[in-house]
Amino acid sequence: MNYQKIEHIAAGQFKAGKAQTDIFQAYLGTCLGVALYDKSKKIGGLIHILLPEPPSITSVVFLEKYASTGVPMLIKELKDLGARTENLRASIAGGALVGPVSRQDMNLDIGGRSTDIAVSILDACGVKTIKSETGGFFTCTLELDMATGKTRINPAWEDTFESEKHFIAPSLDDILNTIDQLKPIPQTALKIFRMFQSARHHITDITAELAKDQVLSGKTLKLCNSALFAGMVKINIVNDAVLIMGEDMLIKSVITAAVNTYYNQAETSGYSLCKGGLFFHAVGVASTAEKIAEKSGKSSVKLAYTAGLLHDIGKVILDQYVADASPLFFRKLSQKNENFTQLEKKLLGITHSEAGTILAKKWRFSDELCEVIQLHHTPEKAKKNKDLAYIIYLADLLMEKFNAGFDLEKMQTKSFENALEHLGFTMADLPELVDAIPINAINNDDILNTQR
Repeated sequence: MNYQKIEHIAAGQFKAGKAQTDIFQAYLGTCLGVALYDKSKKIGGLIHILLPEPPSITSVVFLEKYASTGVPMLIKELKDLGARTENLRASIAGGALVGPVSRQDMNLDIGGRSTDIAVSILDACGVKTIKSETGGFFTCTLELDMATGKTRINPAWEDTFESEKHFIAPSLDDILNTIDQLKPIPQTALKIFRMFQSARHHITDITAELAKDQVLSGKTLKLCNSALFAGMVKINIVNDAVLIMGEDMLIKSVITAAVNTYYNQAETSGYSLCKGGLFFHAVGVASTAEKIAEKSGKSSVKLAYTAGLLHDIGKVILDQYVADASPLFFRKLSQKNENFTQLEKKLLGITHSEAGTILAKKWRFSDELCEVIQLHHTPEKAKKNKDLAYIIYLADLLMEKFNAGFDLEKMQTKSFENALEHLGFTMADLPELVDAIPINAINNDDILNTQR
């Protein structure tokens, strides 16, 4: 049997090629996927669209994020490769509703408007649409076989298991033993993190601590030079990083590099749906939370970024048990009435939020971080840090709905409108919040290389 490589197309990106054998795949929630293929030339491509059009034309950086600009880009790329517009055939999927269906949701209809714009552009170019499954309330995958031009649209949680193997839930002792066996975030990083949080530090103290851990120093510098931190100048030593990037950005890169190593202990058979999935999701939530905190003024942007990075640390603890229970997880996640954390509790006896809280306390995280890690799925239950809990919940939800495919997740949406209201937003602000998702930071090869 011939093996075909599956290439993941992340939100806000597209890929085109000629005479290739790979399968292009996009996980789609509210995002829209458009696959185009010219069978006579064996030329095709797939675009993963985030929004209908730019929230503000002056802020446009990545044109491929939007239906209005991305679809023409893909068509031009295919024509440059030799495709003929009249021979292209389109398959369209995604565009589901964000969450609780209200009149506001129906009026905003991000996915529906992306679909309308994409279809109008295709029609104007004379491209025939042969398959279209859009709307609804579910996450799906769109696949394009670059060897044949055939496309498949499937529910993301499609049950591919023929049978369920016997599963025994872990005991609390099993969980605690797993925590003891995991390679922790380096003590150097934790010490720098606490210094950063205390606001009583000097950058020379931080760089001196970082110099004590050569492995972490190396990974930090590599991350400083990656697209995640938009490095334009090659940085070779930590002191240069301070001068070029600034103190806050350097410390963010230290924490991110340390969390990268920790999340990398999760395999792709549990929560992580692709190589580095948990880490990429965490980076996306952290960056989006930082923007939400800045726009709302409800939390320190430093704290929001850190909390976003750390909110799912419990998934690494439970990852191996989720892998064992994956037939049950995938089957039940396809049922609309199943709550993700309730399902964890039912099958494992503990949620990733609870497991993460145990670890956070062991690592002596602040009370506010511990509360947010515990309650990021149920922010309304937060007693002292409701603002931060709602920020992380909203960032997590936006990543799951608009940038699906990195990790096993299904956020509850009943808190969505409360989160917007609590943070001072309306549904009209949603496109701008979605636009804050860091397209250039997700699935970056430079970041992947730091995991090795």
